[in-house]
Amino acid sequence: MQATDAAAVNRLSEQLGYPQTLADTTAYIQSVLDSNDDCAFVALDAANQVCGWIHGFKTRRIESAAFTEIGGLVVDSNNRGQGAGRILVQAVHAWCLEQGIHILKVRSNVIRDGAHRFYLGLGFHEKKEQKVFEISI
Repeated sequence: MQATDAAAVNRLSEQLGYPQTLADTTAYIQSVLDSNDDCAFVALDAANQVCGWIHGFKTRRIESAAFTEIGGLVVDSNNRGQGAGRILVQAVHAWCLEQGIHILKVRSNVIRDGAHRFYLGLGFHEKKEQKVFEISI
């Protein structure tokens, strides 16, 4: 992913349910690109246009070994089922190994049945269910 992909990433983020301004998307991308603990990749369609993106990040915990988590993955609704998502996950998987990390996790909203089938098809297994709590500060 490059900062120049911001418009396409922004459009795809809306499909994922996260609308934001183009300026915010550009800033978020740059923040990820500036980090040694993050990776981000795009998938291109046959016309060489961005049709998907993925973001992965290293996570460290006191109680467990380090792992990489997929922070976001989306493939354009017109391109799903053609292998772009699988390729994007493989890119993060390879990045994990380069970082010496051997655990890859992803969280998925309970309403995203298609995403659940996708991840199970890639060999992920369901580890647990949880609730996410948030507070604005």
